[in-house]
Amino acid sequence: MIADSSHVQTGQIRTDFVSFTSRTGLNVAACLDHAGVLAGRPWVVVAPKYGETKKNNLQLAYFLAANGLNVLRFDQTNHVGESEGRMQDFSLPGAVDDIVSCYDFLAAKGYANDAVLVSNSLSARCAFRAAATDSRISRLISVVGVVNMQHTLREVYQEDIFGTYLAGRHWGLTDILGFDINGEIFLGTAVDANMHNLAGSVVDIAALRVPLIYFYAMNDAWVDSQDVAKAMAGQPLARMVAIEGAMHEVRENPRAAEEVFRRVVWACLTEQEWPSDNQVEFKQPEKKLILQQNKVERERLRRSEMPTESEGVFWSGYLEKYSVLEKSEDYRQYMELVGRLCAFRPGAMVLDAGCGNGMFGRWMLHEAMRQRRVRTAPTPPALYVGLDLTNRGLTDAMGHHLDALGRYQDELARGGPPGIGYLRFDFNDLTGTPESPHLPFANNTFDVVCCSLVLSYLRRPHALLAELHRVARPGAVIVASSMKPHCDMSMIYRDFMTQQVSAEELEGARNLLRAAGKIRQKEEVGHYAFFSDTELAALATEAGFTVSQNFHSLGNQAVVIKAQK
Repeated sequence: MIADSSHVQTGQIRTDFVSFTSRTGLNVAACLDHAGVLAGRPWVVVAPKYGETKKNNLQLAYFLAANGLNVLRFDQTNHVGESEGRMQDFSLPGAVDDIVSCYDFLAAKGYANDAVLVSNSLSARCAFRAAATDSRISRLISVVGVVNMQHTLREVYQEDIFGTYLAGRHWGLTDILGFDINGEIFLGTAVDANMHNLAGSVVDIAALRVPLIYFYAMNDAWVDSQDVAKAMAGQPLARMVAIEGAMHEVRENPRAAEEVFRRVVWACLTEQEWPSDNQVEFKQPEKKLILQQNKVERERLRRSEMPTESEGVFWSGYLEKYSVLEKSEDYRQYMELVGRLCAFRPGAMVLDAGCGNGMFGRWMLHEAMRQRRVRTAPTPPALYVGLDLTNRGLTDAMGHHLDALGRYQDELARGGPPGIGYLRFDFNDLTGTPESPHLPFANNTFDVVCCSLVLSYLRRPHALLAELHRVARPGAVIVASSMKPHCDMSMIYRDFMTQQVSAEELEGARNLLRAAGKIRQKEEVGHYAFFSDTELAALATEAGFTVSQNFHSLGNQAVVIKAQK
């Protein structure tokens, strides 16, 4: 069946929330995206990426609907999202059953007897198995699909997890790509189903009787393109399409993401190859519709995925793992950039809003002593104040700063020690209203304000920026940063692993990657929000600052802006 968009009004695309029972007996929560006609139009089933929900595929679904296709996107069972089950019980065979259950639902409702299947990352491995066994999948599209789970986990953890399992090691509740999973269930069912290694993917892909379009990222840290080529070598209906400049998280690179997005839409619409002249026009859904629906679904997820621990407890645990990052070359370069942009000078009043374990404060102290060393005349001491949510962060910051000062006895004798203060403060208490709490400083106090990787984790980031503007002196410099949307920590992790690291540092890096996965999960359900350079600059401008520069740093995964009052 060919999609016909001639009668589609892009402003009339709608979403229906539905549910149905999976083949394992669990309730599946799903969305039907369409332009008013459910029967008689071709369908696309979109499987969520591991650790994500149906909301992440909203934009793709509305583009498909605008171009004459109906879409079923769903939350996997035993997973994040609104479907039934516990994340710790997630398994690859269970995810295969969820996919097949979607086709059962479409058939039972009389909507369609077949549909294109779109998958991403780990869900692609499940899609290979589903398409190899269910003839109702009419075409298979894979974006950075995992073809060798054993290799992927080995690259992530620098340990052959499946190998040790097969050798007899027992796994209880353990981290799998940022989520606490029952290792015995996950590993055992994957091995029993022959879904854990490259050989299993070779068998499933060879069994396909429908076209497979596989988009692979040129800079993928977790999937080896040679493994992909081996997996597809025995399948004449398969073709590989390279995504230049992309990492495993394709959305990390907006240009690459747009390119693969357009090609996925094309592959859903037709079996023809992408035109060589690259001239393809699609109907565009109205952006306000996507934004409105995204808000609705984010709120539903927020209600269904309430945090099980307070922010203070979460960040105390995170900072315990964070110290290993300071040994990374990517992080050192990031901190040098932040420090250089702050333009510290002797006698400056410095506010570190969200000091964490004190990395910026330590840089500032080193810079103060360096400037004192090269000047012949005595320099006035600076004043540094660090604010943070957790006692753990403030304690670590104090220890780091005292350690730094201990190295500069000669410099301290020439002008006295800088003033250093610490204060516990919850930025989420700031509401921006007259009756709300305020930062405990007078107007026009600070010459330099640093707000490093904090704003994304606040309920009201604009309220903190407004307060920072109030306490900054006229002409003061503020440097603020955020992880960028869809950030991919894999290359930072890999770069660190190429250094000579100890066993303790290796485990610390693993723990940090796990914690980063939990942050991504909180971002997914709307508790956090990462900002692009444009969005971050807009927030600062709204608060009254004038933005002068913006940069990408931290392995190109963070955005940094410099502004003045």
